[in-house]
Amino acid sequence: MDILTHNNIFASVLNTKLKTIFKMKKVFAILAIAALTACGGASTEAKTDTAAATVDTAKAVTVDTTKAATVDTTKAATAAPAKK
Repeated sequence: MDILTHNNIFASVLNTKLKTIFKMKKVFAILAIAALTACGGASTEAKTDTAAATVDTAKAVTVDTTKAATVDTTKAATAAPAKK
């Protein structure tokens, strides 16, 4: 086998390998685009209920201000004895 034949065989094998690599890159690119398209179709965000909560204002709490606590101001406060 001479050198030219050897180089031609090597070039042919290399060319075939490179073609295979480029085909695989195309396949991966197509699969990646398909996956991105499939994932982008459905929204996974939680949906919130926009209906406002209603408050019944007829049942509001009332405070009786006539029953206020009385404070006896006639009793003087006694101070605690000083600590030594």
